[in-house]
Amino acid sequence: MYKMTGDIREMLQKRAKLIDEAHTILDKAQVESRSLTAEESRKFDTLQRQAELATMEIQQAGGPSSDELSSSEERGDFGRIAGGRGDVYGSRTEQSADPREIRALRPNEQIAQTVRERRAAGVEDGELFFGRWLRGVITGNWTGAEAEQRAMSGSQDTAGGYLMPEPLSAQIIDLARNQARVIQAGALTVPMESSSLTLARVDGDPTAYWKAEGAEGTESDMTFGAYVLRSRTLMALCRVSVELAEDAYNLGSLVQSSMSSALALELDRAALRGMGAAEEPMGILNTDGVTVTSMGPDGAALTTLEPFSQAVQDIAEANGEATSVILSPREWGTIDRMLDGDGKPLTPLPSWAALRKYVTNQIPINLAHGMATTASEAYIGDFTKCLIGMRTQLTLEVSREAGTAFHNLQMLIRAYLRADVCLTQPGHFVVLTGIIPA
Repeated sequence: MYKMTGDIREMLQKRAKLIDEAHTILDKAQVESRSLTAEESRKFDTLQRQAELATMEIQQAGGPSSDELSSSEERGDFGRIAGGRGDVYGSRTEQSADPREIRALRPNEQIAQTVRERRAAGVEDGELFFGRWLRGVITGNWTGAEAEQRAMSGSQDTAGGYLMPEPLSAQIIDLARNQARVIQAGALTVPMESSSLTLARVDGDPTAYWKAEGAEGTESDMTFGAYVLRSRTLMALCRVSVELAEDAYNLGSLVQSSMSSALALELDRAALRGMGAAEEPMGILNTDGVTVTSMGPDGAALTTLEPFSQAVQDIAEANGEATSVILSPREWGTIDRMLDGDGKPLTPLPSWAALRKYVTNQIPINLAHGMATTASEAYIGDFTKCLIGMRTQLTLEVSREAGTAFHNLQMLIRAYLRADVCLTQPGHFVVLTGIIPA
């Protein structure tokens, strides 16, 4: 049971409004007997992510569980929309009967669900709330947080920190995934049960041939390679006062939101531009086989959408289909303000209009490119060919002694997860480099 407060009521109203807006999009398409347009699909995706975040915030504030919030009608609408679009993703597939099979999660699927599928009977995930757990760890007072305390059994770290119960870890990881642009664009998440995971990838596409009856078949030139996902550590650190932990009911929600945002931003940067050094993954830009197209020796400004059309063509020639583009806010704004010869908003090329657009400030706008020092990049591709291997356990450590925390009556909170990135078909990505301001 939960206690209805003014804040929870306001959160519930916000969530209900998001769901109503999503239903309106669906109803309009049904009345007109058509599929969703690209713009409606993007709007629905945004509403779905916002509704999921609102659900988690309600739970963190002590409100009703997700099962109580989500009626079968609501779940059906979201699943039916996603399943009927073709360019996005269907509802969660059944778990394979072969435990060795690797099951990737699409953007609308949750690591938390895979955790629930393999958990033994015991504490129900819906009973656990990050805010109550964090307050109990910091203050030592577990009143009202008995479920969280039971879930903590045997999880104290020998170094003085605490290993968060797996369902709560999955919640934070899912929040980070919901905010990562590469995952919104279609990147698949592969839950990793160990520190490394070997996956196959296509290094050369097959070729099909016609043959005469009785004639010898021609061997295909399809080639495979192997990629080993290795868990690399991604960490976020914050500091809070003990008094705040004792008095602020929403501290857990704020910490959870801040930690997940920090992890999402760095995950985006690494997936796009990671150097592949020992401490970080190899990003799209630096992966062999990805087409890198320069705007010119010293860069050039975007004055037309032709570079994106060419990128889509390059991917099509590699037997791929570009679905999304990720670019900086500056370049997005430049394109948004493009005018035709009559001073009217520029009619976008069909190839650009078909791409889902995502904006992140993790793409720099101060890169050196020839003589230019204000260059940026844009990433075009089929992001379902980008895999993000992720350990399902996020470690959170709390210390009153590190640094100046003891003297200031503060707590240092350190969260880290382990992840890696690989491309199964690098030829299905193009990076435009040397984009400078007009």
